[in-house]
Amino acid sequence: MTTQVKRILDLSEEPQLREAKVFGYAIAKWGDYPALINGKQGQVVTGSAYLVRSEEEAQKLAYYETNAYEVADCWIYFKDDKEPKEVGGKVFMYAGDAQALLEQRFDRKLWSRQMGGKLG
Repeated sequence: MTTQVKRILDLSEEPQLREAKVFGYAIAKWGDYPALINGKQGQVVTGSAYLVRSEEEAQKLAYYETNAYEVADCWIYFKDDKEPKEVGGKVFMYAGDAQALLEQRFDRKLWSRQMGGKLG
């Protein structure tokens, strides 16, 4: 994952990622890709967090993720012994119909979003 973040952000050094978890979310598969969706209260998703250092970095990440995802606020809880132990942050969540994603059926909501609302 560090290689991917380095490439997306065009960094000269390896990015510093921290193992982390978020609560209240779940992972579903969108083709070969994991997609974050709302989960049950207390449900945990583990992964890595990166401290975005500028608006330019935030824009590069958003561009990479495309409009198939939308930014949502979250609390990030780190799994290591470093400080801070938790921070307010952002996640990229699947922007389509999560139920359609789970049922692996056509997602009209996402299709419409990607087509700019033009259905014809």
